[in-house]
Amino acid sequence: MKKILLLACMALTIAACEKDPDLGQLDSDMVVYTDYDSETDFSKFQTYFLPDSILEAGSHHATYWKDENAQKLIDAVVAEMNSRGYQRITDPELKSEADLGVQLSYIAQRVNISSGWWGGWWDYGYWGPWWGGWYYPYTVNYSYDTNTLVMEMVDLSDGGEENAKLPVVWYADASGYQYNSNYDIRLMTEAIGQAFEQSPYIQSNK
Repeated sequence: MKKILLLACMALTIAACEKDPDLGQLDSDMVVYTDYDSETDFSKFQTYFLPDSILEAGSHHATYWKDENAQKLIDAVVAEMNSRGYQRITDPELKSEADLGVQLSYIAQRVNISSGWWGGWWDYGYWGPWWGGWYYPYTVNYSYDTNTLVMEMVDLSDGGEENAKLPVVWYADASGYQYNSNYDIRLMTEAIGQAFEQSPYIQSNK
C-alpha cells in the first residue's frame, strides 16, 4: 500500500504536503490524493475503456455530464493513459474486452466515503454481466467538500468468474473550492496531470 497526497498548484508545483490539508487555507489550488493496490502489475494491461461522460454524483441519483467542458477532462485522462502505452477502446459494445475500466465522477456537495464505493452509481453490471460488486484493496475514508473530481481504475482482465468482485486498483481525487466554470476546468485538468505524475507505476509494457 502506498499513499501520496500532494498539493496540485496551478503550475503543478508542490506548495504543501500533509495528510489532511485544510481546504479553507487553499485559494486557487486543488488537493490531489492518489492511492493504488500495490499488488497490481499495471504493466500487464494494454487496453482500457473510458465512458464519454462524467458522473455527477448526487445524494440519491447521478446525472451525466457530457458537455464540452466534460470532454476536456475526459480528453486529459485519455492523453495521460495513451502516453503511458494504453490503448482506448471507444466502442461501448466492446467495453467488456478492455483490460481496465476508467471512470470519472464529479461531486459538488459534501459526501462521506468510508472504506468503499459511495453508492455504486456505476451499476456493477455496467462493465460486464459477470461482475457482482465493487471492492477496494485498500482503505478509503474521506469526506469531500464542493468541487471534487474522482478518478477510478478497475481491473477488468479477470472477469470470467460469475459474480466476481470488481477490484478498484487505482483511485485519485482532486478537491478544492468552486470558482467559475472555465477556471474550475483548468484546475481540474491540471489536477489530472498531477494525479498521473504521482502515479508512475501506471505504465503499460505494450
